[in-house]
Amino acid sequence: MRWPRLDHFDLAAPFYERVISHAEPEWLADLLDLSAGGRLLDVGGGTGRVSGALAERVAQVVLTDPSWGMLRQARAKARLESANAHAERLPFTDGAFDRILMVDAFHHVCDQDQTVAEMLRVLAPGGRLVVEEPNIETVSVKLVALAEKLAFMRSHFVRPAVMAGMFRAHGARAEVRELPGNPNNIWLIVEH
Repeated sequence: MRWPRLDHFDLAAPFYERVISHAEPEWLADLLDLSAGGRLLDVGGGTGRVSGALAERVAQVVLTDPSWGMLRQARAKARLESANAHAERLPFTDGAFDRILMVDAFHHVCDQDQTVAEMLRVLAPGGRLVVEEPNIETVSVKLVALAEKLAFMRSHFVRPAVMAGMFRAHGARAEVRELPGNPNNIWLIVEH
């Protein structure tokens, strides 16, 4: 007998935004260079808590997430289109998006290298991709990683330099930044 797999995100979806704080929208808009407008893809965007705050700055926002519970929450927000999809198999044509965002989700994907390849595939030439990820080099994030292992989540945190190297291995430029005053998260800015 095979037991059904627990989906932590379906369970957390109804109260997720009450527990998890929002990113700094101005900082994020600057990192993404949203002055260009265009189409924004939020990969692993969950409830849309981040891309929802950016929707007025671009022509279109599409959010993907494998959790139906999270997508139900996202679909209640104005100006967000959504698709049920894993980051390793994005259902979009090559170069479909001018900007791509992934917040706090890279450590949750099953195949990080395939996720990098897919995000770069759907990024338009000259586009920009921003990944926010907990910095596993800090003690507090190491504790989070341990808690996620104990909760049987499939999390796989990687050091910032390793993540940047994954994108560089696919021919992209990648730069790691920290939000001033917040060493627990890093922001990876990728240009393709």
